[in-house]
Amino acid sequence: MTVDRSRLTKNAALGDAISIARPPHRLERLRSWMSDESLDACVVFGAQNVAHLGGYHRYYGGPSGLVIGKDGRRTLAVMFDERPVAQSLGDADEVIPYGERGFGINLQPLPLLADVIAGVPEVKGARRIGISDEIGGMAALLAGRVDATQVDAAEALYRIEFVKDEDELVKVLHSYELCWLAQETVARLAQPGVSEIELFSAALSTAQDVNGYPIEFTTDLLSGPKTGSVCSPIHIPSPRVIEDGDPVIADIVVGAQGYWGDTAETHIVGTNDEASEMRARLLEILAQGGAELRPGNTGAGIFEAMRARIEEAFPGGEFPHHAGHALALSAFEDPHMIPSDHTPLENWMLISLEPGVYFDGRIGGRVENTFIVTPDGGVELRDALGAR
Repeated sequence: MTVDRSRLTKNAALGDAISIARPPHRLERLRSWMSDESLDACVVFGAQNVAHLGGYHRYYGGPSGLVIGKDGRRTLAVMFDERPVAQSLGDADEVIPYGERGFGINLQPLPLLADVIAGVPEVKGARRIGISDEIGGMAALLAGRVDATQVDAAEALYRIEFVKDEDELVKVLHSYELCWLAQETVARLAQPGVSEIELFSAALSTAQDVNGYPIEFTTDLLSGPKTGSVCSPIHIPSPRVIEDGDPVIADIVVGAQGYWGDTAETHIVGTNDEASEMRARLLEILAQGGAELRPGNTGAGIFEAMRARIEEAFPGGEFPHHAGHALALSAFEDPHMIPSDHTPLENWMLISLEPGVYFDGRIGGRVENTFIVTPDGGVELRDALGAR
């Protein structure tokens, strides 16, 4: 099979679509917090932490840890056989191994990870260290090996993750474009006689083959009257065969390189005037919501405005899910566009908006795009990074 990767953006960079100043890099923001807390080092464990601060992610990677010194030097610890890959893919200044060659021999690798982290000079001689432990149990293991006082770094990193750096936007864009390539496959193959599960599999194959490496793929794909129900978690793709005139909702989510993209589209097989009009109005509501993604607005405010527009445009229709969410290291992050989330939006947050409407048992539609928050409203990610 010939794989066409020409659609993926190469060397994407912020263009002129956003003129506001970029924030300090996340490592500088972390070092500033470390200075405020008088920390000698910060130690983080787990795949998302390591991807965020060490630039390293591997499909089926083993337990990992990262040390950030107060001078910014980063030491990454990975399983023995993973070291060459981590040296190639990650951004750490040094990669150190733990354990032994092979796999499945030692079923308790975490103490070995704690041993090598404890031996890193910035940790070994520390008086105070910050800790963020996504694995669970690593803080206690490290406490038994190092005398330093531990300071919880999870809340600081949670706040730092809100604002995206350019390199993170580029990684999200990569996954986002894989989503849209998968959407194009669904649009092309959605014909009478094709099943939902066949469309799902074809979308996965497209995104994965173009990526050239295994991806994480979380996708709802429904057709015909089933679109009248909220897709997730009630329904998943089935053997149902597409019929002429069917709407097909594809909510395609792809994870690659440790970062995620998220899209939703309503495809129409043949002609269906009601579904076409529904999609067009939802796209207008999506654009209106995007324009409201400004600093100081909140998820609650975005949700209420979107819900009011949907109720006005579609009498009798339901809007029983969130209006959107942040994403990057996962596909579903804070802040959320829901009634209870009053977190003020900030410049350089990354928000996916997804208006939808559903007439139970008959027809439904949903669309979704991803935006960068700016003082002038949201800028679509592909526009911001010159992907079009």
